[in-house]
Amino acid sequence: MAHHDDPQKMEKLRLWIAEVENELGLKGTLAPVQKDLLKLISTVAHGPSRPGAPLTAYLLGYLAGSQPSKDPLDIIESIQKLAEKYESQ
Repeated sequence: MAHHDDPQKMEKLRLWIAEVENELGLKGTLAPVQKDLLKLISTVAHGPSRPGAPLTAYLLGYLAGSQPSKDPLDIIESIQKLAEKYESQ
């Protein structure tokens, strides 16, 4: 079954993220990874651990911020594989 995001919820998300990025001085930072990050968080929330989803996002952001040479998309891909592997155990 295809996943369809509610347009109103996605607009609220877009506005919220724009506010947070502005507040933190990170304008435009999330756009390149948003789709993959949301997919990862969904995988974690519906697999290994629902409460682990936001904590996973925090850890990912912490690593990306502390090691700027690492590509955030590579980090997301690595955790995505881990979550999928974890689900199959």
